[in-house]
Amino acid sequence: MRLARHALPAVAVLLLGCPSAFGWGTKEHVQFARLAAERLIARPDTPPAMREWLKRNVGGPPLTIEQERDYFLHKRVGAVPRDADGLAYWATMPDMHALMDPPGKKVPEFDVPERALHFVDVEYFYADEAKRTYAHDLSHKPRPEDFPDDLKDWRWARAGVLPFSVRHSYRRMVESVRAGRLEDKPGQYPRDEHAVKWAGFLAHYAADNTQPQHATIDYKSESYFAEKRKAPNVHSQVEYEMADGEAEDYMALRNEFWPLFADALDKRKDPVQTTDPWRATVEVSLASYDALPLIGQAAMAAAKQGGTPQKPEGPTQQPFDTAAFFHFKGQFQGREMTVMEMKALQTAWAVHRIERLWRQAWDEAQAQSPATKAGQPAAKP
Repeated sequence: MRLARHALPAVAVLLLGCPSAFGWGTKEHVQFARLAAERLIARPDTPPAMREWLKRNVGGPPLTIEQERDYFLHKRVGAVPRDADGLAYWATMPDMHALMDPPGKKVPEFDVPERALHFVDVEYFYADEAKRTYAHDLSHKPRPEDFPDDLKDWRWARAGVLPFSVRHSYRRMVESVRAGRLEDKPGQYPRDEHAVKWAGFLAHYAADNTQPQHATIDYKSESYFAEKRKAPNVHSQVEYEMADGEAEDYMALRNEFWPLFADALDKRKDPVQTTDPWRATVEVSLASYDALPLIGQAAMAAAKQGGTPQKPEGPTQQPFDTAAFFHFKGQFQGREMTVMEMKALQTAWAVHRIERLWRQAWDEAQAQSPATKAGQPAAKP
């Protein structure tokens, strides 16, 4: 989720029905969390106790991949989650907090508003202070070692604290599993401090991490347009317009996208080697950053010019050609691909990151449980 720096008050945004405030999209956050759970349930190496926990909290009976396809093609969700429960529900809550928190409210652990937990503008950590801007040739991209693991560094408050929010949610999930607080239970206080909540929050932040525009100061790709104030909302196009937009259902594009996404789910591997959630988040942001030139060039092509965006000529005509945007070809990861292929890779990576972090957190909690330390089998959840 990426809100404008000077956003409207949260309630006003909701009343205006403005889904542009959301991340990959509420619909996609629901589906990413559910797919991660379903894939872990199906894996033979998933610990039995974790598999049962996932089954109880996936938000209903696990769906087949065909049912997930039908959901993607036909379900209309919008900005506010509908029919979401369990892990999928909690995976949407960070966006809800960002929209509805009172102006000026900060998350105590980070001393920044909730919205700053969803991104990290990596240019702030480039060594040359004069070049802390987005450059099309990616020459202002920092190195992993340029990022200080120190929340007191002033740059984090400006750049966003995504690596810290991922690590915080991960640790809270570990603590909750280790303490046996696996889900919301009547009589349990506080009711909302449990592993399902923190796994959902972790899923949200981990998914936002793979959205390339969550890694840059130029998060709307405005630098590609001469009149930035009139630039099209490229951010919303990347995130949710094709999957769950207001203006059109883009059924043809969805039918093209799903096989690419499903194939990436099966074949793509998480290239991140480190098991440190903070460091991994930095690496994911830097790898995703490489897609920004492709997005920017596609946006110019979709607006049919390289400067001022095309103005609509009628009440229903779009100033931005979404089909042209997703069909545009450019370079990413050392080969030519369309924006649609890029989005399929990045969203499949989001599911893989969620799977990996959930499983890692579960294993860490079990390894640190008192029963395990004493050489006894861990207590059955």
